Amino acid sequence: MRKASLGDLSREDLERVLRIMGAKTSAAPSIFLKYYKGREGELNSLSVRLWEKVIAKYPPAPKPSVEKRVSAKDGTVKFLLRFEDGAPAECVLLHGKDGRTTACVSSQSGCACGCKFCATGRLGFRRNLFPSEIIAQFQTVLAEAGHIDSIVFMGMGEPFMNWDNVKRAILILSDPKAFAFSQGKITVSTVGIMPIIEELISSDLKIKLAVSIITSSDEKREKIAPMQKEYPISRVISLVRRYIAAKRTQILAEYILFEGENDSLEDADSLIGLLNGVECRINLIPVNRGKPEDGVDRIAQAKAFQQRLMDAGFRTYLRLEKGADISAACGQLSAGN
Repeated sequence: MRKASLGDLSREDLERVLRIMGAKTSAAPSIFLKYYKGREGELNSLSVRLWEKVIAKYPPAPKPSVEKRVSAKDGTVKFLLRFEDGAPAECVLLHGKDGRTTACVSSQSGCACGCKFCATGRLGFRRNLFPSEIIAQFQTVLAEAGHIDSIVFMGMGEPFMNWDNVKRAILILSDPKAFAFSQGKITVSTVGIMPIIEELISSDLKIKLAVSIITSSDEKREKIAPMQKEYPISRVISLVRRYIAAKRTQILAEYILFEGENDSLEDADSLIGLLNGVECRINLIPVNRGKPEDGVDRIAQAKAFQQRLMDAGFRTYLRLEKGADISAACGQLSAGN
């Protein structure tokens, strides 16, 4: 069994460890600075001895092996990380038109949700990732890009099914003694795990919430996303309304366009009905499974769908795939398979 790493502990966790050791919790910031920034000068002679005791009990996490692929089409960079036990996870560096960079990270090795369109779902579930393994993905992308503007938990896995570890990773990323990354620039996407959305309503976290609607029809969604049976999208959106009111914010609604299945204007009207009164931004993600000779312009159809939503007053964006040539686009992450 893997030994817990210092990199898996939030500052609150570390303070708890120090109390158990009979040490002062005021040493926690210095230990964080030493671990994440290598600042030896932060440790006095007492802290050095304490550091050695902490490291003996919670050693640094082993560094994963890293394989890199770069898209020839748009410069997207995908990394395959393999951890000490061989468990794989992929993360992606996305370049925006405005020069902004996004780190798309995974929360699990594989995924148990089983969404039919998703290569990760077909891969199956291996295990949850530890906070240090999530942080390792961020560090890998940061080393490549030099600067990261935003983080999205939209890689492999359902973040809310590994929430304890994802939450710790977010607390570490945003800790001023570690990476000082603004929580407001971190987006966590979920297929609709309602107990965690409930938790977020009363949480102090400032992260952004994205909900993977996939499609607004209960019948169609159940065929595509098995989690629909446990968390019907209508109930999820009802809870999201409470979340928005409590947090005084908006959400990102992600809708995947399957040509000929849920991309008609009638489907757009169904989505409008579902999201009526919901403060949100909508991302439309076309999945092109059609053949060029089928005579239908899928992008034109997607734009008509988008226009219908915009006419109804929704801020709607058509998110064209990036990194598809290296299997780095939405639903394509499959740990090198």
